[in-house]
Amino acid sequence: MRCLVWAILLTVFALTCGVNAYEYSITIVEDYKHSSDLWPCNVGDLTPWGTREANLVEEWLGTKAGWSEVFRHKDSGVTKEDFGINNTGYQGLDEADFHFHMGHGYNLPVWGTFLALWDWSPCSGGTTVDPSDVSKKWDFNNEWVLLHSCNVLSDVSSWGNALKYSHIIMGFSTTTYADTNLIDRFFRAAIDWDWTITQSYYYATTETYDESVKAVLIADTEDQYDNDHLWGQGYVSDDEYPDDDTVWYAEWSC
Repeated sequence: MRCLVWAILLTVFALTCGVNAYEYSITIVEDYKHSSDLWPCNVGDLTPWGTREANLVEEWLGTKAGWSEVFRHKDSGVTKEDFGINNTGYQGLDEADFHFHMGHGYNLPVWGTFLALWDWSPCSGGTTVDPSDVSKKWDFNNEWVLLHSCNVLSDVSSWGNALKYSHIIMGFSTTTYADTNLIDRFFRAAIDWDWTITQSYYYATTETYDESVKAVLIADTEDQYDNDHLWGQGYVSDDEYPDDDTVWYAEWSC
């Protein structure tokens, strides 16, 4: 009985002290191994934009909203496993409610769409994250993923398959550009104004880029597409259960 009472007191103490159970994670790849190689083998250097965008994620979710950071990995420290490719042991982004990634993405003949990790090169290959790596894998804790990478979400059906119980993927179907305004505007709308994820992402992309950039948002259900807010900012839809093979998505010119 005393153990039960103590456990209840600890729970009450945690609630009254404002301990937040919401969590986020970050991966950025900006200083690529092959960024100094000669064309056509080089991979563009994104320094220092990944760091700047990641710092804003930490400022908004960590400082302002009070979320806890699960991990922040950079460059060679970013692994495939960080993207939730495992269903046991370390599950990467699937251990956090929100994940942000910034780095190069591609849609190439034969290879299809993929995220390029630190050691990838168009001449020598290297580590990539493909949609098949994450298909039906995001089923643990994650709700939302923002991929600030070119081209990846031009393949909606394949990347949408990652959404087993996760709710929404945001990204781009065309070339995009590093810009801290994207992050600042998204979180300002989602946190300061309590807008939905969809409204916040539409606002952030259309205010940041011109019509040459196309943004994409993929949701697992229509309710998530229409109504999901960040935790603590409003209504959050239920996970889709049982999971099906249908997603809801929109693509727009910014």
